[in-house]
Amino acid sequence: MLYPGHCLAPCEIEMLSRVCRTVCDENGLQLTSLDAEKTASHLLKLFMNGLTGEQELADAARYRMKWLPATHSLKKTAALEHLPADGRRDTSRQAAYGLPRP
Repeated sequence: MLYPGHCLAPCEIEMLSRVCRTVCDENGLQLTSLDAEKTASHLLKLFMNGLTGEQELADAARYRMKWLPATHSLKKTAALEHLPADGRRDTSRQAAYGLPRP
């Protein structure tokens, strides 16, 4: 657990990294993805709040992944194609973010 003036020890960093890799592998997340970064951040927050056991952290991360809403960015799906009324493909940024066309 981190206290003011305390740094993570190498063994703690290795343990957090191991848990993050395990959870990401189980959920099909690439370690370089934003979702893996969010998972690592969540694990660090749990650790800083006193959850210091490797198995406890892994269980907490798995539980979080299980109950995330389907709309969460984890487990991304392919983007839907936006077709305007005239039937042409709209590749603008507005369409990509679901904004109305100018």
